[in-house]
Amino acid sequence: MRKARTVFLSIFFAATFIALACLGALSAQDTAVSTPGAIFYQANIYYQEGKYEAAIKGYEKLTSLGLESGNLYYNLGNSYFKNGELGLAVLNYERAKGFIPNDSDLRSNYDYALQRLDLEPEFIGNRPDKLIYGLFQALTIDSLTALLSVIYIVLIVFLILNLFVGGFRRFSRWIIGVLVALFILFAFAMDRKINYLNRVAIVVNKEADVKFEPLENATTYFKLNEGSKVEVVEKTEGWYKVRRFDNKLGWVSKKALRQVAIN
Repeated sequence: MRKARTVFLSIFFAATFIALACLGALSAQDTAVSTPGAIFYQANIYYQEGKYEAAIKGYEKLTSLGLESGNLYYNLGNSYFKNGELGLAVLNYERAKGFIPNDSDLRSNYDYALQRLDLEPEFIGNRPDKLIYGLFQALTIDSLTALLSVIYIVLIVFLILNLFVGGFRRFSRWIIGVLVALFILFAFAMDRKINYLNRVAIVVNKEADVKFEPLENATTYFKLNEGSKVEVVEKTEGWYKVRRFDNKLGWVSKKALRQVAIN
């Protein structure tokens, strides 16, 4: 009797150990599959296999988790392009430009998407904004922030030297003046760039009616084509008041647009 009980307990504990080990392995596998790196890798595989909807689902899952990068938005834009959703492709290329503005592949694909939509790159904003954005287009928000930090630190150092080192005052004022001017210029550029990104939206529908009032039965003022870039100047429930590049204003349904800035 004792021998049978011992055999039974041994089998029971062995089976329990094997079951727990299998559950642990499955749990570890599920965790590995659900990591951002694994999701991104799998989405890339789907893209290479021509499964663009599955790739889009993977990339969008990462954006829903609050993850952002130039490569993520670039791959997402490519997936939408291959899937025939050109407005969403342009939207994500615009987002990618905020991280990798100097990427040649991104510029080529973005321009090609606009050509397919029969659109020209348009700048939304006033003339000073255009000048500043053009000068600092190659710089990201992060790089502008880093430059401002460096200029600020150097400026503080020169101010301290100017106060305590007598012989340094002869030429330090000119340097301080230049640093102050650069700091103001870069700060203004960053402010304009952030403001621009927060205002710009892309038409993702095949066509969008822009109306005189934020009402479904209001008269249509003009139409916007898929991929068109507009400036959002006002928001109300279900509607955006937008400005086209030629300064025409009107109301369009929120469903037809996506803003470039996610947050």
